[in-house]
Amino acid sequence: MRLNKCFSVISSIVLAGPVAAWVDRAHPFGRPPPPEDHQLATAGADGPSREATFQQLIDHKNPGLGTFSQRYWYNAQYYAGPGSPIVLNAPGESDASDFYTTNATLPGMFGKTNGAAVIVVEHRYWGESSPYKNLSTTNLQYLTLDNAIQDLIYFAKNVELPFDVNGTSKPDKAPWVLTGCSYSGALSAWIYRLAPGTFWAYHCSSAVVEAISDFWQYNQPIAEAMPKNCTKDMQKAIKHIDGVLSNGTAEAQHSLKKRFGLEAITHNDDFGQALIGGLQGWQGTMFYQKSRPNPLYQFCDYIENVFPDKKNRTIPGPEGVGTCKALNGFAKWSREVMIPGSCAKYGYWKDNNTVACYDMNNKDNPYYHDLSVNNTINRQWTWFTCNEPFEWWQVSSPDDTTGLVSKFLDVNYNYMQCRNYFPREGNHTFGLDAGRTSAQVNRKTGGWNVGNTTRLMWVNGEYDPWKPATVSADARPGGPLQSTPDAPVWVIPKAAHCNDVLTKNADANPEVRKIVDDILATMKKWVGEYYVGKDHPSNA
Repeated sequence: MRLNKCFSVISSIVLAGPVAAWVDRAHPFGRPPPPEDHQLATAGADGPSREATFQQLIDHKNPGLGTFSQRYWYNAQYYAGPGSPIVLNAPGESDASDFYTTNATLPGMFGKTNGAAVIVVEHRYWGESSPYKNLSTTNLQYLTLDNAIQDLIYFAKNVELPFDVNGTSKPDKAPWVLTGCSYSGALSAWIYRLAPGTFWAYHCSSAVVEAISDFWQYNQPIAEAMPKNCTKDMQKAIKHIDGVLSNGTAEAQHSLKKRFGLEAITHNDDFGQALIGGLQGWQGTMFYQKSRPNPLYQFCDYIENVFPDKKNRTIPGPEGVGTCKALNGFAKWSREVMIPGSCAKYGYWKDNNTVACYDMNNKDNPYYHDLSVNNTINRQWTWFTCNEPFEWWQVSSPDDTTGLVSKFLDVNYNYMQCRNYFPREGNHTFGLDAGRTSAQVNRKTGGWNVGNTTRLMWVNGEYDPWKPATVSADARPGGPLQSTPDAPVWVIPKAAHCNDVLTKNADANPEVRKIVDDILATMKKWVGEYYVGKDHPSNA
């Protein structure tokens, strides 16, 4: 192992200022947050959105168990009156907000262009919509895909909307549009397949319909989006790192980790997990953010030894800078960008430079023991991945062709975390522990095999890391789903995750604008078809 030789030439460049690039562990994917300069319509008297609550069943298979209060927001600004459409935004895996009812988003634009009210429901067990305050293994048993699906059906059929007191826009009297992106996009598609009949039309953006255990494919689109020199050099760096961890002396391994600022991390799988942070910053890329540094490209500038003085340095060609310089840049990024504040921001540690949060082998890690609904690590989503189980572990695999992830990061590492998060309580445990698999999820939902659909649209990003789990995946049997009039498919060029959802992306990119315009026109046509032959003010 040529470790010492590689690190002896480490650059002495000093950062001009702090840079935020480390992915948020609590939100591994999901719909994009509001733009920083967006003034939210408040839920008060001065804004178009209003907050309300609905009594939702704790368990749809056992109504006698009782109900809990589920929050929702509605915007009736463009509601055209009795019998007009409803746009329901399927809930995502986080505390909800009224932002997705406004015309700064595609759901809001569906409302504006169809004379519809827009509603967003908060997902059970998140925000202020949890049946239990303590998220123990026992209390989490009712956080299931089945209940999440039935929540929306039950809500649509039973909610008494303040702007529709006579129930003229119930789903049997008016078209309801179900929309979502990422998990909520998949939820929308699964409702079409598993509980059809309530919703009239569907919009599924970046919908992760195929559950995958060893989801090494997550990094394929990232590799395609990366500069070629960066891809090549990171592959060399990871190969070298794995060599040291496999065959190096204890001293060499400690020295390697110390260069990355991670000498306190003794387990190689924890170290391997930390190394993928630079890649994970890509999925949140938005076209409207061109003026700010892109986390992935900034990471690559470190790998290629050109940060921060990029203008005055020669940019390496596609051959890259080689193993030694790439390792030095990688280590520098880890120390100066990834580590500072990455643990402290979750509120469990005060030391801004601690790396204790990366020690997931430690059963005393505070992540495992915060059972509150508003925990900062998104315990609820981890339950979904371990229990349903969706899995989607972003790991290495014998089939991995990217070479961007350490071989020490595998599915067993994630299974270990499931056991630490959700210890067995009597007869209650999580799905993986009970023998369930992601393959069973796909047999239930259909996974990539979505069948023949009507009035259901798909939107994906060319470089979305989650595209390999969508209908546009290259590995999908028969190839990526082809577009039809009843089931149109749009793939946004060079886009990442959920890039059609924020209208600012359409304002910033003409290709997104064209696709969004097509989406809106298609949805307007479908909504209009509901009213053909019916006595209702024209919405077509």
